[in-house]
Amino acid sequence: MVFNMNRKEIILGVIGIVVIVVVAFFLANIIHDYNVDSINKENETENEGQKEDKIEVDGIEINFKTYRVDSSFFLNVPDTFIMLDEATLKEKYNYNERPELVFMSNDDLEHIFISTTDEAMTDDGLEAYLNNRIVGLTNMTILDSGTYQNYDKTFAKLVATDQNTYYNIRFFTLENKLVSVEFNTQVGVYKEWEDVANEVMDSICFNEEDIKKYSSD
Repeated sequence: MVFNMNRKEIILGVIGIVVIVVVAFFLANIIHDYNVDSINKENETENEGQKEDKIEVDGIEINFKTYRVDSSFFLNVPDTFIMLDEATLKEKYNYNERPELVFMSNDDLEHIFISTTDEAMTDDGLEAYLNNRIVGLTNMTILDSGTYQNYDKTFAKLVATDQNTYYNIRFFTLENKLVSVEFNTQVGVYKEWEDVANEVMDSICFNEEDIKKYSSD
């Protein structure tokens, strides 16, 4: 009888130990999963707060250099683009109303044209001017257009493609004259250059403090 009681106690003791071990194992897993989940949520929160500032084309990071145009406005241009000199402008663009400035990629496939014209224009007239330009376009697809305010100036935006070329253009006024800034590239690769084009256009501003703030943001 004593032997049977001892045997039962031993069996119950073993069962109790097994139960404790199993419970402890599950509790440890629950605590571990909670901690991992908390860490993952913290990492996700930190990543959500980080802004991706890099602009890449074909996996290559694009850096920008600030240019001042005629002491009138500033804009950022990819630092690998070449600014054409006057002799090259005359040779390459043989017409009277050639762009005032041209920046060109090394392979001559991407261009930034800056034109300051004698055409009279006011901020209030930009919307009508843009609409007239759009009406006059043929065999082109309009991706985006409209007017907006930035740095207390009115800008008109026209983004379009034709069979060969992607155009991203901004129109604005200086001293009641029309100014245009255009980025273009081959239509087949425009999505790779879209962020670069928008960076150039978004950087247009009119005093040194604004371009410093814009470039540091």
